Amino acid sequence: MRHVPVLVVGGSLTGLSAAVFLAMHRVPVLVVERRADVLAHPRLRGLLPRAMELYRQAGLEPAITEVCPPGAPAHRLVSVHAETLAGPHRLLAEPTDDDAGDGDGTPERPSPCDFVPIGQHDLEALLVAHLRRSGTELCFGTELVHLEQDADGVTARLRGPGGTAETVRARYLVAADGASSGTRRQLGIGSTGPGTLFRMATLHLRADLGAALRGRPVGMAYLDRPAPGTTLGPLDGSGRRWFFATSVPPGDRPADPVGWVRAATGLPGLDVELLEQVPGADPVSTFPVGARVADRYAEGRVFLAGDAAHLMPPTGSLGGLTGVEDAHNLAWKLAWVLNGTAGPALLSTYQSERRPVAERNMRQAYARGRARWRLPGSGGAGEPILPGDTLMYGVRYVSAAVPGSTPGASPLVRRPRGTPGTRAPHLYVSQDADAAVSTLDLYGTCLVALVGPDGDPWAEAAHRAARNLSVPLEVYHLDEDLAAPHGLGARGALLVRPDGHVAWRTRGAAADPDREFTRAVRAVLAR
Repeated sequence: MRHVPVLVVGGSLTGLSAAVFLAMHRVPVLVVERRADVLAHPRLRGLLPRAMELYRQAGLEPAITEVCPPGAPAHRLVSVHAETLAGPHRLLAEPTDDDAGDGDGTPERPSPCDFVPIGQHDLEALLVAHLRRSGTELCFGTELVHLEQDADGVTARLRGPGGTAETVRARYLVAADGASSGTRRQLGIGSTGPGTLFRMATLHLRADLGAALRGRPVGMAYLDRPAPGTTLGPLDGSGRRWFFATSVPPGDRPADPVGWVRAATGLPGLDVELLEQVPGADPVSTFPVGARVADRYAEGRVFLAGDAAHLMPPTGSLGGLTGVEDAHNLAWKLAWVLNGTAGPALLSTYQSERRPVAERNMRQAYARGRARWRLPGSGGAGEPILPGDTLMYGVRYVSAAVPGSTPGASPLVRRPRGTPGTRAPHLYVSQDADAAVSTLDLYGTCLVALVGPDGDPWAEAAHRAARNLSVPLEVYHLDEDLAAPHGLGARGALLVRPDGHVAWRTRGAAADPDREFTRAVRAVLAR
């Protein structure tokens, strides 16, 4: 029997990301994926800036942007709505928060990262290469057959290529095995939400759509023909390779997929070549589009993440962001419990922090889907579409791992500014054009204490707490311009978790800083 600290079931976006973030913390991981290789299908059409921030922590930002430069004209994700591609276009834009940059030291851009319109297949290939370089073991063509768990770990029976059997013993298991998660079913975990909305058929094709576009840039077209819920967009920058998706009745396969493309483009005589999506498979692929969230995110030592925990319509890239954030949130907690830095109770905060985010993002994806795809049902009716920046940067966690959080407080903060539970603000501490350093670059593998210009007593207390508790912790002094956007006075202090979320803040001095700071660290780490 092989023993590993963490077994990750599912080698797609969330599972691979979980392994990347665990490797950041030097946790050995075994990843198993039932498919023979990375699926050559774009699926997710881009990474939101918050997801890029997390990959930046892992050192992957240069590799991702090299594959798909965010500013390249061929990759700009211009979204439009039209009856057909050849008809009049209506530009679709996210609502924005116009409040940034009001002279209080808050930057106009809330992130050092940009949206990167990379296809999921290209991203997953990068993650696989990164993991193999780091020595992480990935077993494609291998599936979980059965699991049992006890107080000390999880015993998993695996079936590999050719039916080979293996038993693995893991301290913890991360189930990232997709929307139809067999692990979730085996654990008996139900889900809540509108459920399956419709089935989507997808195609990859080669065609010259110049006559329909007439020079107009399109990164994503939401079309009413041949049926509401039709999407068309480029697979690369050539202008000749496209992906196509449309809604189909249950069990139906389009009898004339070329005809569907011609109807969507408004070009009845269009020459269309269908391309393989999966080698050797039907060029038409179908899958359910749904909206639901698992009733619970953990059972014993098994944790659900990504689509196994939540399913949402693929509008706004919110599903991909939510899965990557799940992996990032869970990884540091698993790592610190495994190495003894934190108590096991820290793991219970994974559900209390991430499930409310998934519920909100599911409603937001549904609302966007109703606006762009005319989705059926009432799941998004009356739901105001919130600015993307608010959804990415305004999330507020309320849990035992945020001792400064306020139960019952608003789960979203429009301008966080160091509010406990929120992602710490981005501010540049170096303006070097070749290597600009953000405050976000201070976070990732340890606790970080930020103190105001006159916060020496807090800095000393932080150093003593780190020594006494054997906790990895770094201390940084902020000048007044950097302290103010964090909500710190000259004598204040702030504690940031490895995931970049603020755990605790005090605006001024204290009679006993050692006692106060140590209490905060113990609470964060469930000690």
